[in-house]
Amino acid sequence: MSNDPDWLRTGELLEAHVEVEGIWIEFLAVVEVSGDTVHLQDLAIYPAGVERATVGVAALLRAARRDLFPDLRAAGDERLRITATRLSGANPGRTVDLTIDLTREAT
Repeated sequence: MSNDPDWLRTGELLEAHVEVEGIWIEFLAVVEVSGDTVHLQDLAIYPAGVERATVGVAALLRAARRDLFPDLRAAGDERLRITATRLSGANPGRTVDLTIDLTREAT
């Protein structure tokens, strides 16, 4: 995503995309950086170029491990927190609050 160690700043929007199972997935989140933790708040995930796509959380995390985690580690971040409210799918209204220890994640 970036080689700039300051590419994520509190209050900015992170807009990115990853390929998951042959489908381009776009995501958008409000960034909060606190020490060695990056918090992606109000994460929105949606397929690009298709009306609907069924992509599971496991597939999205595999793509993040490949495309996002290495950049966060290179910038010195040790934790990634993701929060969102599920708007569709099996459990609409469910609150998601996930913290990932980047120091333990394999590249």
